[in-house]
Amino acid sequence: MRSHNPRQRRRVKRVADVDYDRTADSPTTAGTSDEERVVDLEGDGVEQLTGREFYENERPPHHGE
Repeated sequence: MRSHNPRQRRRVKRVADVDYDRTADSPTTAGTSDEERVVDLEGDGVEQLTGREFYENERPPHHGE
C-alpha cells in the first residue's frame, strides 16, 4: 500500500511575460462607409424561390432532371 502522503506535482511556470501586439484589434481608419450603407429589412429584395421550385433549383447537376 502507498503511504498517505500525496505525490509532489509538477507545475508549469510561465517563462516570459505576455506582451501581445494588439494593433490589429483596433480599426485603422474611421469607418464612414457604414453610415451610408442601406440595409433592406423589409425583404423587398430578390424574390426567393419556395416549395418545389426551391428544391428543383438546388438539385445538384449530377442528379439529372
